[in-house]
Amino acid sequence: MQFRQGLILAAIAAGIGGCGGGDVNLNISTADNSVDNSTTTTGSSNNPCAFYTDPASNTERRGSFDGTNCTYPSSFVGATNPLTVDLTIPFISGVHIFQDSLFVGQNVTSGAAPASGTGPTLTIEAGNKLAFSNAGDYLLVNRGSRIIADGSPTAPITFTGFTDVVTRTAGPEDVQLWGGVVLNGNGITNNCTDSERTSNQCHVVSEGKPSNYGGNDNGDDSGILRYVIIKHAGFEVAPGDELNGLTLNAVGSGTTIENIEIYSAYDDGVEFFGGAANVTNLIALYARDDSIDFSDGYVGRVDHALVIHSATNGNRCIEGDNIGAGRSDAGQAMDLTPQSNPTITNLTCITSNFDAGTHGDSEGPLLRQGALAQIADSIVYGGYGTSKLGYNSNECLEIESDVSLAAAQAGDSTFTNSIIACSEATKGSLPNGDTVGQWVTDSATYTNNTGNTIITDAANANVSLLEPGTFYTATTLTDAAGAAITVAPVSGQLGAVTRANDWTAGWAFGLRAGNRAEPLWFE
Repeated sequence: MQFRQGLILAAIAAGIGGCGGGDVNLNISTADNSVDNSTTTTGSSNNPCAFYTDPASNTERRGSFDGTNCTYPSSFVGATNPLTVDLTIPFISGVHIFQDSLFVGQNVTSGAAPASGTGPTLTIEAGNKLAFSNAGDYLLVNRGSRIIADGSPTAPITFTGFTDVVTRTAGPEDVQLWGGVVLNGNGITNNCTDSERTSNQCHVVSEGKPSNYGGNDNGDDSGILRYVIIKHAGFEVAPGDELNGLTLNAVGSGTTIENIEIYSAYDDGVEFFGGAANVTNLIALYARDDSIDFSDGYVGRVDHALVIHSATNGNRCIEGDNIGAGRSDAGQAMDLTPQSNPTITNLTCITSNFDAGTHGDSEGPLLRQGALAQIADSIVYGGYGTSKLGYNSNECLEIESDVSLAAAQAGDSTFTNSIIACSEATKGSLPNGDTVGQWVTDSATYTNNTGNTIITDAANANVSLLEPGTFYTATTLTDAAGAAITVAPVSGQLGAVTRANDWTAGWAFGLRAGNRAEPLWFE
């Protein structure tokens, strides 16, 4: 099998290689590697595994092929041996197995971080399966570097653990088989001050093995994740330091993230720490903590998000903060700027209503710690949890903390053209004494909140929001009395997925027979 491998030699200052985690102090002079000096190399027909030329030794490093799978030891790439040149992982019908972390680019702890596109690029060809052997290993793309994982509906790219796709001994909802995917960007986070950003001293420490992110460019480009499935991820590095399915650290809007699924994650499905990354067509299936989590000044968009909690686990569909509790406890203001204020449209949140999961109870969206949000054209549904599992819902929309509640009252956060169907639909009281439920439905007072409906008897047979036993938005919407619900979503669609516009078909794992390990619990 022939394939092409582009190599961009990175000029690296002497003595860098021994630094823990690949850290670099850019007070050392470095060469400009933004010039394309790539060459084309043809691989051996007997060994189709990925390879590159080590710029330090000028020797080829290539994975080993057993006739089916390619295996890459820590001498190929690892947490202390990051890629410093471009690498293409060619398609094979087997699995690319990594015995260490896959770190791309050098980490920077001081001075100016590499600008977008100046570091190495990791390209993963469509249809590939990448598996990590150890629970603590993960994929990290450092600032300035890029990942091009551009799959297709017929050839998605899968990141998972060794026991999932190699030994095939993993359970349907097993977690912590490996760490997950982390992108470190040059975007804006309120974990840095204006002076730190302008003087190139914004270097926030990421969760996981120490690496750094942040900068002054919310248009930063970390690459492409398209038709990508991240399975069985998440690892507790230390108490309170848990890797997610997908962690976006100050990732900019120049990054393309479309048609992406997080399946069975130990911690959050996708977590945004600042930045302005936009995600279109997101599936978060069986995340044990929050399916969508944001903080630290995140201002991007999430459009069309299907969230389904496990029957026996899961916390919040959305958890929004502006700063973490540790920072506010230390005296930082909850309305620190830039203030978290994402736009989230066409969410379908299906809670199981299960109590006391790994990270808490199954609930809907929560805004707190100074977070704002613009939520529209969405469904939060606890009816299956009641009718199929016998659990009354937990809160399905909650706002807490004085700053977030005051922002809601002032119209700085909005909730429009959406339906909440849960026995405990809302929780929280605004500064004026009105409940969050009133904020949702009283459009005369809260003029930015229009077109909303709350149903507290979600398991009533008259209620029609989703096609029975599915995640598809129903074509006819009715309340507990059987009366028609009129909603006019600005996007033209209510919820994440309709049968007529099923962007999950053909590639997503776990949603339908023929491509899953177990049926959906509400079928």
